[in-house]
Amino acid sequence: MNSKKIAIIVSVAVIAIVGSIWFIKSRHSSLPKYIPKTASGVIKINPLSMGRKIDFDAIKKMRSYQPVIKSFESEFKNMAKFLENPSKIGMSFTDNIYIFGSDLIESTNKSVGLVFGVSDAKMLKTFIESFAKDANLEFEKSGNLNIYKSQNTLTNSTEEGSEFSNDNDNQIAIVWNDEACLIYYAGTKTLSGAKKIMTQSETNSIRSLASFKNTESEGGDMAVYINYSKSFNTMTEFISIPQKLKKQIANVDAAAFVVSFNDQDINTNFIQYYKDNSIAKEFQILQNGGLSKESLEFISPNGKILLGLASMIDMPNVIKLLNSLPETKNTMKELASTTGISTTELESLLDGSLSIALTKLSSKEIEETVYDYENMNPETGEFAQGTQKVTKIVPVFTAQLGFQNEKTLNKLLKFIETKGNGMIQSNNNIMSAPIGFFGTMHCVHVGNKLVFTNDDENAKILAKNKTWNNQLDKEISAIFADYPSSFYLDLNPKNYGISKICTGLHIPEESPEMKLFIDVMANFNNMQIKGNNKTASMSLNFTKSSDNSIMKIIKITDQISTAMRKRYVEREAAQRQIEMQMEQEAIQAETSGIEEMQ
Repeated sequence: MNSKKIAIIVSVAVIAIVGSIWFIKSRHSSLPKYIPKTASGVIKINPLSMGRKIDFDAIKKMRSYQPVIKSFESEFKNMAKFLENPSKIGMSFTDNIYIFGSDLIESTNKSVGLVFGVSDAKMLKTFIESFAKDANLEFEKSGNLNIYKSQNTLTNSTEEGSEFSNDNDNQIAIVWNDEACLIYYAGTKTLSGAKKIMTQSETNSIRSLASFKNTESEGGDMAVYINYSKSFNTMTEFISIPQKLKKQIANVDAAAFVVSFNDQDINTNFIQYYKDNSIAKEFQILQNGGLSKESLEFISPNGKILLGLASMIDMPNVIKLLNSLPETKNTMKELASTTGISTTELESLLDGSLSIALTKLSSKEIEETVYDYENMNPETGEFAQGTQKVTKIVPVFTAQLGFQNEKTLNKLLKFIETKGNGMIQSNNNIMSAPIGFFGTMHCVHVGNKLVFTNDDENAKILAKNKTWNNQLDKEISAIFADYPSSFYLDLNPKNYGISKICTGLHIPEESPEMKLFIDVMANFNNMQIKGNNKTASMSLNFTKSSDNSIMKIIKITDQISTAMRKRYVEREAAQRQIEMQMEQEAIQAETSGIEEMQ
């Protein structure tokens, strides 16, 4: 498909989204009946909702968007005129816009389509006529369908060895009736496929699928629907996997990501759909709740985290699934034989609680090996080496792992210490081992918990007091306690220490790059991901301001783009200055040479 045709599809989509700001009335969309049931994926855009949240006047004033607007007005003059009065385009901006694709990996059958609502079929024809000639499109009427299609062209080259070639595989079709318009591409099947879709029954459309209906009911500003059934079943034909797992893959129906641009956050909900929920339960790997109060206490020595990951795994179900794999049974037998701990004890060892956290960045002096690459031993091929002390920024982290049987845990710890050959040393309830760049890893045994940390001082405190007696932030504590799977990331660079970040990245604190980084990150608060066996959600949270989240993203993009363009212009100017200086020096040298010769 040539660039002009691609530009048409993209431009129509842009116009549909931009024009929605002029409309305030919404209605139920019937457009999914113009999406084939075989579609592998569908993207839904709610232009009405997004249009209300976008300040187009503010965007027009942004430096990075002005060249794009001018280029569009220059390249598509007729379209630009319609944008001045979008009600005359003939599109229904109160409906959702759908983009779908089928067999996108399979090159022989791939297709892609864009569906939007029609408010006035005659106006739409007039609008399409404004660019049809330049795009080499011709009109035809078929029943109640209006069709613009690529003209078939035969190319004849006078070059030796060339042949006549048909351009049927480079087709594009724009087909519409009084309700919907479809812009479609499917190689040689473009026109016939578009006609078939526009006249198909609802039974043959994606609207007949319960999983798609459920995704539609979730609302949101955008949504991505993925039909797993076909792709997963195809995948299992080429990959050898256990029957138990194959059963679960065959049970996966579809998945959806529903995105909402809220005032202070962007929230994405992930939903998994199954054909048989009873089969899905057999493969649930998470417990019903999150970490206990006791487990939360061991996440951080200072009650603060920059990054945290926590989970409560359903160990009996996981063991049951693992035991269904022949390889796992053999591994468990070998592990039992090696450690002297029975398979029954190993299977009931863990309680499923796990957490890992980055608590701070620390400056540490570390001895680093330095190689003298300029002097090589010619006989051995080795370089001379020495050591030097350097200041490194080291992430300080903690992790906790919960156990059900303390007696079995003690057996395991004894085995590890014995096999450590002196590298792992036990002292006052602490087992320690060097881990290179991160310093020393300390493992502290507290009741039915093992707590790991490279924080030397706090490891000693925990071993002595059996507690850190801290209290996590309520917001962080809530997501770790309420959800069996959760992730938290602090996005405020000041909490990490600006100077430490600069040292770690080897970037001067006063540099334009660091200034831009700090300015951009000042818009963000944190990221949270939380979920259970059925659903999950991701939330990108912003600092408070008068802008909603979508305008924040647009302004941040403009800020970065403008800064990068400024740096580019400055570098170009500096390069020209150097070139001019070199030319002047060359002229001066040539002049001096002539004078000396005279």
